[in-house]
Amino acid sequence: MYFSSEKGLRVKDHISDYLKTIPQYTPAEMLRMIDSYGYIGQEKAKKAVSLMAFRHINRLRKIYLEGVDKFILPSKENYLMIGPTGCGKTFLVEILFNRILKLPTVVIDITSFSETGYVGQDPVTLLTRLIHNAEGDPYTASIGIVCIDEFDKLSSGKNNAVFSGAGTTKDVSGLGVQRELLKMLEGADVDVPLSITHSSYAERVTFNTSNVAFIACGAFSGFKRLLDITKQGGIGFGRPTNKDEDGKKVAVSFKRADIEKVVYFESYGMMPELIGRFSRIVPFQALGKDDLKTILQRNTINQYSQELELEGVKLVIEEEVLDHVVEDALKRETGARALKYSLLEYLEDACFDMYSAEKKWKEVRLFKNKDEIEWEAS
Repeated sequence: MYFSSEKGLRVKDHISDYLKTIPQYTPAEMLRMIDSYGYIGQEKAKKAVSLMAFRHINRLRKIYLEGVDKFILPSKENYLMIGPTGCGKTFLVEILFNRILKLPTVVIDITSFSETGYVGQDPVTLLTRLIHNAEGDPYTASIGIVCIDEFDKLSSGKNNAVFSGAGTTKDVSGLGVQRELLKMLEGADVDVPLSITHSSYAERVTFNTSNVAFIACGAFSGFKRLLDITKQGGIGFGRPTNKDEDGKKVAVSFKRADIEKVVYFESYGMMPELIGRFSRIVPFQALGKDDLKTILQRNTINQYSQELELEGVKLVIEEEVLDHVVEDALKRETGARALKYSLLEYLEDACFDMYSAEKKWKEVRLFKNKDEIEWEAS
């Protein structure tokens, strides 16, 4: 590993040298670059996360390059991003921190982790993966980004939310992982194995998380319905009927008032102390028809068009088909992910015949005939 061959190098100088290689973009420049990568919608969230990224790097530069005492600066910040599946939470993290800023960044599904002593990955290996992403260098990893995806699945057995799949959230391990994340999010010295193994003999390094920014992402299914029940004064017989159908939807948008009280998260099954470790909770909106159509045209169709072009085939999709695919996606309530599902369904037969044909095709066209999506080739 890196640190064993560079034993005499002071950590501060090493991190200083690394920070000099990171570009100094303003928040506005980051925002424009995110858009240039094809990210659509979520204007408020993009601004919030761009500012968070700028302040993270600016704080590090003040400490390591300008010699400012870290105790007179605000401590590192952790963000919680909450919004429906397919709305672009982890995609935003990947684009900004990994591709644009090129900081050591890991995006990890937390559902495979469990409390120490139980079957599953130990939460401390989140930091092991961060070190691996930094090419084995624990020093540069110590200023990186850990994105915890599916964070809401850590809700404990006292989760009062009512939603389809309510029994799939964790009990012992969920609460245990929450407890183990507490010290990491706050900033502490952690004994981190350098390889992902259950062996107690694995080589380890003391890793400080004071400069690691944690970003948690979760859909929090059922959270909206839980809010409705809480605001209407309890559950059971006699409870006022909820005329708002949002509580029954998957693709719901959150407002500031929905997420401002920690007690709501506690009712959902999250530890108040853990939620308190997040300096900002950023609500994401469910993608609307216009955003979905833009994503379909710029991203989804473009990927399939390029695949077919490599075979010498041009893909033509009529406007009515685009609108139909977007409507399908809205019904599925899984955001941008539903676009690929819907489009592929209509392309399947055409692609099957195209790849099976002895004679090369020149064009595949999707069109709408009454209420059906059909295709023709030439």
